[in-house]
Amino acid sequence: MPQPRIMLVVTGDDFGYCPKRNQGIVDCFKAGGISSVSLLVNASAAKDAADLAKRHSIPIGLHANLSEGVPVCQSLRQDSTLVNKRGFFHGKMGFRQALGRHQLSMEQVKLELRDQIRLFRELTGHLPHHMDGHQHVHILQEAATTLAEAQACEHLAVSP
Repeated sequence: MPQPRIMLVVTGDDFGYCPKRNQGIVDCFKAGGISSVSLLVNASAAKDAADLAKRHSIPIGLHANLSEGVPVCQSLRQDSTLVNKRGFFHGKMGFRQALGRHQLSMEQVKLELRDQIRLFRELTGHLPHHMDGHQHVHILQEAATTLAEAQACEHLAVSP
């Protein structure tokens, strides 16, 4: 009886965070330690990371970020449930607490995720191969549902 084939996918996340992290992730990919990467599109070295993924043919997905830095969506940088008074995301625990208290507008979350997918497409030339969440936001039920809805909307928007 043939043995089932098992495929292990190991993803390097936080791609785009900074140039040193980008290079370390590329080195891991070239050495066979990881099989794909997840891009933080709102990070300072995202463009460099996208270029590196193209140059080295690295499968790349979106590392959806709702907890660190500033939103991609300009309209959400002020007077939004997603950010503090200085215009930054609430942080890992702040996001979880606001979500648990139903203080986040899930429409704003969806808008931000759609803009992150659009920016990903601008940086890479294609939709994400996969999506996951920075600081594991994708495992939170309400966030996971909204992430799936945003992804479906963007896939439909670019379908032939």
